[in-house]
Amino acid sequence: MAAPDPALLVVDDNEDNRYTLVQRLKRQGYSNLTTAVNGREALELLRARPFDLVLLDVTMPEMNGYEVLEHLKADHRLRHLPVIMISAVDQVESVVRCIELGAEDYLPKPFNPTLLRARVGASLEKKRLRDELEAHVARIEADLESARRIQMSMVPSEFPAPTTEEPVGIFASLYPARQVGGDLYDFFHIGPRTLCVVVADVSDKGAAAALFMARTKTLIRTLASLMHGEGGAIPEPHEVVTRMNGELCQDNPHCMFATIFLGTIDLATRELRFCNAGHPLPYVAGSAGVAALEAPRGKPLGIRPTFTYATTARQLAVGDCLFLFTDGVTEALDANGELFSEARLEEVLRSVAEGSTQSVVTAVVDAVRRFAGDAPQSDDIAALAVRLVG
Repeated sequence: MAAPDPALLVVDDNEDNRYTLVQRLKRQGYSNLTTAVNGREALELLRARPFDLVLLDVTMPEMNGYEVLEHLKADHRLRHLPVIMISAVDQVESVVRCIELGAEDYLPKPFNPTLLRARVGASLEKKRLRDELEAHVARIEADLESARRIQMSMVPSEFPAPTTEEPVGIFASLYPARQVGGDLYDFFHIGPRTLCVVVADVSDKGAAAALFMARTKTLIRTLASLMHGEGGAIPEPHEVVTRMNGELCQDNPHCMFATIFLGTIDLATRELRFCNAGHPLPYVAGSAGVAALEAPRGKPLGIRPTFTYATTARQLAVGDCLFLFTDGVTEALDANGELFSEARLEEVLRSVAEGSTQSVVTAVVDAVRRFAGDAPQSDDIAALAVRLVG
């Protein structure tokens, strides 16, 4: 398919100059030509329909070339439109000023046909390449936005209120640093009275981390379900983690890895059994205060299939809130490069220790954002709060 004829706008208050330039452009094969007699008319035309190139005189009544350029650069739709300045030989300083204002190139009067062809052709080629790049970026952004929506749909977004049969409140949030990321949270039942809670953090950020995250997320539920079905007993957290590690070590040529905290809560006895594979220590907040859930930490998953893991037990009390998070919380940076830190996290948790699970997660995320201020989010953030209410 033939390329469309580029639309050119010639702006000059001198009728002879306009006529001469239009005729020479026609002889060079350009037929989609429009003229304007001053800058104000030119801006009206540019805002009314698309053009590919503007040939703009410097000195004009009503609105000169400088003013037209300033208006173009202030308009987000027109700021990248290439402009070639038309100037007399003795207007070099004016041309320099126009280039500084964003003009693409210039043409001296009288018009040289060879120079006209070269500079118009070069400016149109630059615009074509810029348009292709913008279209490509737009497609990538659209794909990433679709990927973000799909990834967010992979983690639970509904948090049922506590009931007599299910005396536990849960709330969680996930905030990727980019459109997609490698953090995840999950909660699901293994058996009728055992709740499994998970928070994990995949190495790196972006699309690769998101794909590894999807693989990790799928493995967690699949293995927990299969291992429960094998003998009917609730699998120990370290057993699930060990199997996950073996699976993630396979077909992992880029040596990606994931830290994970996986715990099971017996809703009848309120016993928490958990395995920590290289993940930040969670916190328990309750009437006794706020304390990190100390336990041995194994190596991250996906590095070596021979790594071993252990399960630790902890008795929870009614009212205790288990807070799980990824290091995007404690390692969030402010504009000075200072970390949010565990100390700040503990302070926030103490202030909302008796609040709902939603208020706990919201308070932590809000505190991190206030601390970071205008600094860009340096890492993905996932946070999950579980409170036993009966």
